[in-house]
Amino acid sequence: MNDSRFAQSGGFAVGVAQTVVVRADVPGRRLPTEIWYPARPPADGATERRPAAPHPLGLPHDAVPDLEPLAGPCPLIVFSHGNSGYRQQSTFLTTRLARAGFVVAAPDHVGNTFPEMLALEDDEARRAVHREIRRQRPGDLHAVVRALLDGPARAGAGPGQPFAIGLPPLPALDRTRVGGAGHSFGGWTALKLPALEPRVRAVCSLAPVAEPFVGSRAFGPGELPLPEPVAALVIAARDDVLVDLETSLLPLFERLGPGASLEILDDADHFHFCDGIELLHRMHQNAPRPGQRRATRPLDELRGERETQTLLADRIEAFFLATLSPESPT
Repeated sequence: MNDSRFAQSGGFAVGVAQTVVVRADVPGRRLPTEIWYPARPPADGATERRPAAPHPLGLPHDAVPDLEPLAGPCPLIVFSHGNSGYRQQSTFLTTRLARAGFVVAAPDHVGNTFPEMLALEDDEARRAVHREIRRQRPGDLHAVVRALLDGPARAGAGPGQPFAIGLPPLPALDRTRVGGAGHSFGGWTALKLPALEPRVRAVCSLAPVAEPFVGSRAFGPGELPLPEPVAALVIAARDDVLVDLETSLLPLFERLGPGASLEILDDADHFHFCDGIELLHRMHQNAPRPGQRRATRPLDELRGERETQTLLADRIEAFFLATLSPESPT
């Protein structure tokens, strides 16, 4: 990879691999983590004949395991899934960013994934998980950054340093160019990252929750506004019935500071930022959340999956290319 420029969309093959990030500061906390990376196409040029990576919903996943990574150096973006989500929830985006030259790592926030939340028996159990996971999520995302950039192989790594088990070959990482991204609860998690990690230069937050969901201590002293060098892009869905634009998202955006911009996606709901929009939206439409302020719009009145994902991937790729590519200001 020529570190004087990045490719335009479609420039690289996309490899995918898995590791487990161990949080040394939380005994027993291990985070299965998916990593997408720009790769060299196979020597026979037949990427399309190799089996694509599996997807939890059985959807097309435009990445191939075990491809040879580019040399790098590549910026790192860490992605945080939503409440009851999973690390591969937005592969339409993570693969697109890898194709553009970024390494993208997404952990499972253990205890808050879809199968774990589905197994809970009552609201009190869900509330207990919520209280615990909001303490863990920001540290989870920071642990992935530190494990990949400052792992034990680096001189000076301390005893509390998180590390990755079975870390696969990856492109060299540019330790000065780090971004965060996330959806919903993960959008909040990503916004917490700059206060923990000074190397973060850009954050993309998709339909982020704030106090109405997280609680009155959603942000601590000194976390907002975001540090002045950090650029932030917030994308909201106009018809989101889970994160209300007027009462939750706009008040949060006003506190982010002058480096933040807000874009609103019309004719889209909360799950338009995920893979499998049709499946997730219909599940939500058939089982409205208690206290939902208004009815969920039928899917046939909203944007289609291909249009939505193309629009979002275009915009988010452009944001990270502008803020993390080698041509961006230091």
